[in-house]
Amino acid sequence: MAESTSILSKPTDPNEATVVEDKISNLPDSLLCHILSFLTTKEAVVTSILSSRWKTLWILVPKLDFHSDEFAEIFSSDEEEQSPNHHHHHQHQWNNNGYRFTFAHIVSRVWALRSRSRSNAYPIKHFRLYWLSADPIHVDSWVRAAISPDLEELDLLITPPKPFNLPSTLFNYAKSLLVLKLKEGIIVNPPSSSFGFPSLKTLLLHRVRYANRDSFSKLLSCCPVLQNLHVQSYVGAIYTNFKIIVPTLKTLHLYIPRLLRHYKLEINAPALECLYFRGYIIEDLLLGNLSNLVEADVGVGVDFDDSEDYGNRVRGFIGELSNVKSLHLDSFLTLCLCYATESDLPMFHNLAFLYFKAGACLWHVLPHLLHRAPNLTVLVFEKEFEEFYVCDKEDTSIIKWMSYEDVPICISSHLKTFHFIGFKGLTYELEFVGHILKTARFLKTMTISSADIDSEEKFRVLKELLMLPRESRTCQIAFN
Repeated sequence: MAESTSILSKPTDPNEATVVEDKISNLPDSLLCHILSFLTTKEAVVTSILSSRWKTLWILVPKLDFHSDEFAEIFSSDEEEQSPNHHHHHQHQWNNNGYRFTFAHIVSRVWALRSRSRSNAYPIKHFRLYWLSADPIHVDSWVRAAISPDLEELDLLITPPKPFNLPSTLFNYAKSLLVLKLKEGIIVNPPSSSFGFPSLKTLLLHRVRYANRDSFSKLLSCCPVLQNLHVQSYVGAIYTNFKIIVPTLKTLHLYIPRLLRHYKLEINAPALECLYFRGYIIEDLLLGNLSNLVEADVGVGVDFDDSEDYGNRVRGFIGELSNVKSLHLDSFLTLCLCYATESDLPMFHNLAFLYFKAGACLWHVLPHLLHRAPNLTVLVFEKEFEEFYVCDKEDTSIIKWMSYEDVPICISSHLKTFHFIGFKGLTYELEFVGHILKTARFLKTMTISSADIDSEEKFRVLKELLMLPRESRTCQIAFN
C-alpha cells in the first residue's frame, strides 16, 4: 500500500501555507518499480534518499544491473546497511571502522537485501553482470539466484581466472528467457537433456568457449523460436561446428577471426533477412535456403597461397546472396574476386543499394558487378588507401571499361544516387566521375568525399567537377 506523501510549498500569503500532494510517490509500488527498472541498479539506489517512501523501494525492482567499473571500490561504515548509496568513493582510504567494501561485497549485500524482502520483491526479470577479474564462486551464486521461470534477460560479461561453466539449471528453468548474452570467459556446454529456451528470441555469444566442437550447434537446437543471433568467435575456437539451422532466424551477425581457418559452417535459415559476415571462407562452407535475404554485409580474409581457388570460393559465396536488395562488400573481398577464374556472377535483380570498397588498383571488379545488377539505384564507392595495396601508377582499368564496354543498364536507366568516398582528385578518378555524370540520365545526387585535399586543391577539383557534362538535368553535386 503506497503511503500518502505531501510537501509544503512557499505560501503566497504569509498567513497561509499550501499543501502540494506528491503524486509520483503516491503511485503503487508496481508502477514505481517499473519506472526504476529503466535505470541501472546503482542509479536506482540513489532514489532511496528522496524520502522514507523511496528508502527501500529499489530493493523490489525486478532488474539487477551491475558493472564492476561503475562501483570500483566503495567504502562505507558498518551502520549503513540499508542503502549502499551512502558509500563514499575514495580509491585508497579506509573508513573509521577499518572496513572496505569490494564489488563482490556490494552485489552480495544487494542479494541479501532482496532475500529479506522476498515476500514483497518482484521476481528478477533482467540480470546483467559485467565483472572483470571475476570470482567464479560469486558469479555462480548470483546467476543461480537469478535463474527462475520469470527471468527474461540474462547478460553476462566476465573474465574469471578460469572459464566459467554456466549452471545447468539455466537450461531447465529459464522458460521465459527472451534475451541471452554471454561474453568472454564463459564455457558453453548445454546438458545432454534439457528443456532449453522455448521463448528465446535473441542470442549473443562473444568470444565464449565451447566445451566441444558441437556445443554451439547443440545450444542452437535449444532455441526453437530464435530470431536474432550474434556470434563473435575467438581465435582458439578451432574445429568448432557452426551449424546454424534455425527456421525462425531473421538476423545473423557472424564474426570469425580471419586467422581462424579450421572450422565448419552451415547456414540454413529460410526466414533470414539480414546477414553480417566476417571471416575466412572455408572450402566446405554450406549455404542453404536464403530466399528471404534482404541485406548482406560481407568481409573475408585473404589467402595468397591458393588465391585462384580461394577467389572462386569467395565468388561462390557472393553468388548465393543474389536475392538481396542491399549489399556491402569490403576491400579484401573485392581483392579476392580479382583472383577468381570463374568470374561470372549470377544476376542480382533485386539489388538496389551497393556499397563497394576497393583498394587503389582493384576497380575492374566493379564494372562486372554493375552489369549483374540492372536495377541498382544507389552506388557508394569507397576507395581505400592502405599500405596493404601497392600501386605504382594510376589505375587505367576503369578507363578501359568506359571506352570499350557497354554502359550498365543500372547506370543509364536507374541510378539516382552516387557517392565517391576517398576521392583524391586524380585524373582517372575525375574521368570515372565524368563517365557516371555523362551516362546516368536519372542521377539526382552525386557526393564526392575526401579528407586529404587542401582548400586550394578542393576548389580546383570542384571547378572541374562542375564543368563536366551531365546527362541528368536535375543532378546536384556535393563536395565534402
